Amino acid sequence: MKVGDLCRRDVVSVSADAPLSAAAQLMCEQQVGAVIVTAAPADGPIAVGVLTDRDIVRAQLEGTAALSEIRVADVMSREPLVLTEDEQLDEAVRRMRVRGVRRAPVVGAGGALTGIISFDDVLAHICANLATLAGLTGRQSRRQDDLTTYQI
Repeated sequence: MKVGDLCRRDVVSVSADAPLSAAAQLMCEQQVGAVIVTAAPADGPIAVGVLTDRDIVRAQLEGTAALSEIRVADVMSREPLVLTEDEQLDEAVRRMRVRGVRRAPVVGAGGALTGIISFDDVLAHICANLATLAGLTGRQSRRQDDLTTYQI
């Protein structure tokens, strides 16, 4: 399976110049725990960072300024792990583990932002596959029990 088959296409993004308060409001409205920070060149948005709810809490706890006075660029994680749509999911998971990240922007062939993939997306996919396999095992066991019952 490829990253592009599993990633979410409804990316919530924010500009690096946006105030942190606006990013926090956007995250609340969209019910997400992270946004992709983008720059907008002519050929499409590119990921330049990731901002999480944890980053916002840390900035608030530092208390050096109001959230409306802090820019997203001041607290975002820079140089995010960027995955491509045609990257194999196993390799993407390995790279996420090595970098210690739970979310990664996904880009198309031209490098423009096309999606986001998270640890939760991968986990849900794996759980669904395991449930399917468990269902097959259960069917096989019942079938074998039925065969045993009818043997003479």
